[in-house]
Amino acid sequence: MLTLLYRKMTKRGYLNRYFFISFGIALVLLVACRQVEDPEVVVTKVVVEGEEQVITRVVQQVVIATPAAETEGGEVSSVSLDIGLTGNIPVFDPQMADSSVADDLVQNLFVGLTNFNPVTNVVEPELAKSWEVTDNGRTWIFHLRDDIFWVRPAGLLPSSDRVGEIELIRPVTAEDVVFAVHRVCQRETQTPDAFMLFLITGCEQVYMLDEATPGDLQNIGIHALNDTTLQVTLTKPASQFLTITSLGLFSPVPREVVSEMGDAWTTAENLLTSGPFFVVSGLEERSIQLVLQRNPLWPIPRGGNVELVHIFFSEDEDNAYKLWQAKALDMVPAPNGELDQAIAEFPQKTIFVPEQTVFYLGFNYGSGVFREPEVRRAFSAAIDREQLVEEIFDGHALPMRHLTPPGVFGAPPPEEVGLGYSPDYARQQLAESGFRSCRLIPPIRFLVTSNDLSLQQAELIRDMWIKELGCTKEQIVIEQVSFGALLANTRQDATGARPDVWELGWASYYPDAHNWLADLLHCTLSENRQMRSCSDVDEMILQASVTMEIADRLRLYRQVEDRLFGGDGEMPLAPLYARGNYWMVHTTWLDVTLPHFGGLQYDTVVVDAKLKELEQSR
Repeated sequence: MLTLLYRKMTKRGYLNRYFFISFGIALVLLVACRQVEDPEVVVTKVVVEGEEQVITRVVQQVVIATPAAETEGGEVSSVSLDIGLTGNIPVFDPQMADSSVADDLVQNLFVGLTNFNPVTNVVEPELAKSWEVTDNGRTWIFHLRDDIFWVRPAGLLPSSDRVGEIELIRPVTAEDVVFAVHRVCQRETQTPDAFMLFLITGCEQVYMLDEATPGDLQNIGIHALNDTTLQVTLTKPASQFLTITSLGLFSPVPREVVSEMGDAWTTAENLLTSGPFFVVSGLEERSIQLVLQRNPLWPIPRGGNVELVHIFFSEDEDNAYKLWQAKALDMVPAPNGELDQAIAEFPQKTIFVPEQTVFYLGFNYGSGVFREPEVRRAFSAAIDREQLVEEIFDGHALPMRHLTPPGVFGAPPPEEVGLGYSPDYARQQLAESGFRSCRLIPPIRFLVTSNDLSLQQAELIRDMWIKELGCTKEQIVIEQVSFGALLANTRQDATGARPDVWELGWASYYPDAHNWLADLLHCTLSENRQMRSCSDVDEMILQASVTMEIADRLRLYRQVEDRLFGGDGEMPLAPLYARGNYWMVHTTWLDVTLPHFGGLQYDTVVVDAKLKELEQSR
C-alpha cells in the first residue's frame, strides 16, 4: 500500500473482539422527562473474553425535557443513536486527541472556537459568533457567545443519585481558549500536529523551549481582551487560519480543572464538558460502552433530533457487523473481511466516505524526460484511473483528476475540473512535444516504495503508458526502495539520485485547499519536490491566502486547479485516487452526513424513531 507523505493515516474505527451475539436485543424506548425515578435500560447479553456479561443501554436519563418521537401507540420514546466503534474508549482531551474516534468525542463533548460544516465545507460560528480581521490580515478578533457553559455530568459521580443530571459550573470564556492554545504551544503537552499553530506569533518559539515560563506564554499572540473577546496575532496574513480554528486542538478546556488535575481531568470525577452532548456513563475501568446525552443547555440548533448516543467499543468487526445486521446498531464500519459481500447484500446501506488523502505520481521538472508540460500532460492523461482503482482496490477508491479531494474548503467537484484519462489527448500532447514519440524518450526511472501493492500499481501504469503512448517495457525502469529512501531521493538536493517520476501521497492536516495547493505545490511555500519554477499560478495561491472573502477564495482555488490540471495545465503531478472507508448505515431510518475530516456531528443526525422501532420489531 502506498505510504503517506508527512502524515500518519488514522482510520475511523473497525470493530474487533468484544461483541458476540448470544441473545436477541430487546429495544425499549421511553419518555424523556424532567425527573428520573427508575431509569429504563435495554439489556444485551454478550460474551466478553469467554465470560458472559450484560451490556445495559440507558434509554431514559434526560433531566430537562428534550424533543422526542411518538410511537404508533401514542407513547413517546427517547431518540437514540447506536454506533459501533473499534478498540477502547480513547482519551478525548482536545489538545491530545490522536485518533478519529477521539475526534468524534471532542467534536461532541467540547465547543469549538468555530465549526467546519461537513455539508457546505465552510467554517461557521460556534463559540465565536463573529470575527473580524485587521492589520492587513494578521490580527483576528473573535467575539464569543456568553451562553455556552462548562457542565458537570452529575450522573458519573459514584455517590450521586441524580443520574443524568448536569450541573452548570460557569460560562466558557476567552481565557479558556487562550489556555488551550498555550497548551498546544508547549511541547510537553505532545499535541499531534502542534506546528499548525506556529502561525500564531510566539507559539513556535515557546514550543522550542524545554520549559515555558508564564512570561514566555504571555508572548504568544493570543489574548483575552475580556470574557467574550479574543485577539489572535499571526506571523503573516493567512485566510486559512479560519479553517484551523475549527480543529479540535483549538477547543477550549476548563483551565482551573486542567491546571489542578493534569491528565486526570478527563476522569469521571473531574470531567467538565461544554459541547452539544455530555457523558452519562462509560468512563469506568474496562468499560466497553459510552453513553452520551444531549446537553439541554446547548444553544446552537443544528437540525438533529438525537437525545442519547450509545457508542459500543469492540475489537471484532465481524461480530459488530452481525449486531448491525440484527438492527441492534444504527451504523458500524464495514467489515474488511466481508466488504464485497456487504456491499452486494446491502448496496443502499453501504456508504463510501473518501478520506482527505490523495495518491499521485510526482514529475521531476529537472529530468531529461519531464521538463516539458506536454510530456507531463501526455503521461498523466494516459493513466486510466478507473481501471487502476478497479484492479488495485476492487473499485474501493475515488479516482481523482485534480488535487484537492472532497470535503476540503475550496475543492472543486470531482468531475468538473481536471483532465483525467484521455488517450487521444495524451498521444496528441506527446506528438507536440520535443520528443514527438515515446520511442525517442530516454529511459524513465520510476521510483516506488518497497511493498507489493506499489509494484503492482507501477506495473499497471507502465502498461498503460506502453499501450497508449507506444513506450516499451524496457524504457520504464521501475525501482523499489524504502519509503525513507524515496523521500530522500526526491528532495531537491538529491541531485543525481532524483528519479524521473515517483509515487507519493498527501493528506489534509486541516480541510482547506491552502493545505494542498500551497503546502504541497507552491514554488517556495512547499518543499517543491517537482522543482517547479515560480509562475503566476503561485501568485494566485498567495492571493487566495490573503483573501478573506469566501467567494473570492473559492474562485481562486478553482482557477489554480484548472491551471495546474486542466487541458492546458502545467501538470506538476498526476493525481490518481483518494482512498476511503465504508460504513454500514441503516439509511431506512437514519439520516447522517459522514464527514471526510474531523468528528461526526451527532447533533446533525436525524433518526426516524418510529420507523426504527418498527424495523427492529420485525
